[in-house]
Amino acid sequence: MLPEQTTVRGLRLAWNNGSLTADDPLKAWQGLLSARGLVESDVYFSPKLADLPDPLDMRDMARAADRIALAVMQHERIHVFGDFDCDGVSGTAILTEALKAAGAEVSFSIPHRADDGHGIGEESVREAYASGVRLGLSVDTGTSCFDACDAARELGFDLIISDHHLPEKDLPGAFALLNPARNDCGFADRKLCGTGVAFFLLMAIWKRLGEQGQRPAFDLRTLLDRVAVATIADVMDLVGVNRVLVHHGLQRLNTRPSVGMAALMQVARVKSRVTAETIGFYLAPRINAAGRMHHGEEALRLLSSHDADEAMAIAMQLDETNKQRRQVEADVFRQAEARLKDAEVLAVYHPDWHAGVVGLAAGRLARKHRRPAAVGFVTPDEKIRVSLRGIPGFHIGDLLNQCGEYLESFGGHAGAGGGTVRAGVWQDFVQAFGKAIAVQNQGKSNHATCMIDGVLGLGAMHIGLAERLQRFEPVGRGNPACTWLLQDVHITERRDMKGGVVRLSLSDGHRFVSGIVFGGGVFNGSLQVGQVVSVIGQLQADDWRGAGAVQFVIGDVLMDEAATG
Repeated sequence: MLPEQTTVRGLRLAWNNGSLTADDPLKAWQGLLSARGLVESDVYFSPKLADLPDPLDMRDMARAADRIALAVMQHERIHVFGDFDCDGVSGTAILTEALKAAGAEVSFSIPHRADDGHGIGEESVREAYASGVRLGLSVDTGTSCFDACDAARELGFDLIISDHHLPEKDLPGAFALLNPARNDCGFADRKLCGTGVAFFLLMAIWKRLGEQGQRPAFDLRTLLDRVAVATIADVMDLVGVNRVLVHHGLQRLNTRPSVGMAALMQVARVKSRVTAETIGFYLAPRINAAGRMHHGEEALRLLSSHDADEAMAIAMQLDETNKQRRQVEADVFRQAEARLKDAEVLAVYHPDWHAGVVGLAAGRLARKHRRPAAVGFVTPDEKIRVSLRGIPGFHIGDLLNQCGEYLESFGGHAGAGGGTVRAGVWQDFVQAFGKAIAVQNQGKSNHATCMIDGVLGLGAMHIGLAERLQRFEPVGRGNPACTWLLQDVHITERRDMKGGVVRLSLSDGHRFVSGIVFGGGVFNGSLQVGQVVSVIGQLQADDWRGAGAVQFVIGDVLMDEAATG
């Protein structure tokens, strides 16, 4: 039995499902299945779209689907109120594409991150009404938009909210409010992103139109690539319904991606099999870059494009925008660290910081210091708007609710959120934020815990095991990748590559395996030739080398201090 160990960075190891030690790939696989209570034929390994729940089981869905189906059949104009992040533009893209294919006349609007912020503005509703529209749909926004819903009701404008952000105590008076996070709903275990909710809305509309003998020929499965991208970009739990959606979305990305996604994969130099990790590191950041640095409509144009040349031009533009975003984000993060110094509460703002990267800077602060962070910028009307990010074990939406008296408007879910701080109460907000964190932190260990599935010998480092482990895809939040410990391996070779990537050769004295570290600088001097280390990470097929090669992707390092002097 492996004793509890702690890295120099305070990381504790714990077993995922009992102890497992193997030096043979087949025994490792069989032991893993046994530990997780699975068998080769388990439905977990073959998610089926047929197993998705009935969309009409979502609260208010029948009312929403009936109204939209009627609008489609009567050729009413429909306006979609989107949002500027990957989830918002993806949901807007699939709603507009599908509804147009059904014969509807559809318009849309995406707010500007810095000028407008999240949510549906009352003025946006009045503008849509003035243009002759009488039915509006939101995607990934609206649950906290009380004024917009009140204005819509006053005008006779039917506003349907589809969202997933944590509601306040009271709900706005929308025509229908689709949100699994509602206390009286709980659809799909409250784990859908905004685009996921929009996809189920389309399923319900197609069902209603089919009952009238007018089911569109458009296949909703063609939208699953964007549903998968949005789900992963918004860091949703990849279990249950989300596992089904992302599994089939990845299949489509790998076989028949939409025109825009195909162009983005080409620009991002995605040459191997697309996984959830591919989306998180290569595709979603480029989509998000549009709303962060310029305007989300750029990304929406890409995700809605049916012209390969147009899509390629937009994808290349987004790639350049993402490079700009990385530099600005790094600058803000460094400045935020300097301003915080040894502050107990990670909450900071500056009037010069870019609206599009404060959330990313908050995320980096949270990961580095292992507690929630809030980073803000100053709006053109001199208000402080903050973005919050957390770590596993904290619920950002709940933190925001506990700070609500100091916020004009706010919204969020488990992992992220944001709001506008009321004038003159910044220090009060910081104190409330710190107290809310302390409440959620009661009884928790000060050390992060790394769950491992077992200890592998280098004899288990085989393509057969690596390919079997791919069956756990999609992996991510809620369904972590199988994580292993390699004990007491010698570093016999090191190569530093572009982008902070470090390639290693690891040996147990008579066998070797290739190790790879992304962002290897975080381990400082812990990965030098001649050192003996124990490493934690994932076994993967090495698609770059091919020919059955494998690599061990290192996520953390335990130094053997005695062996290294």
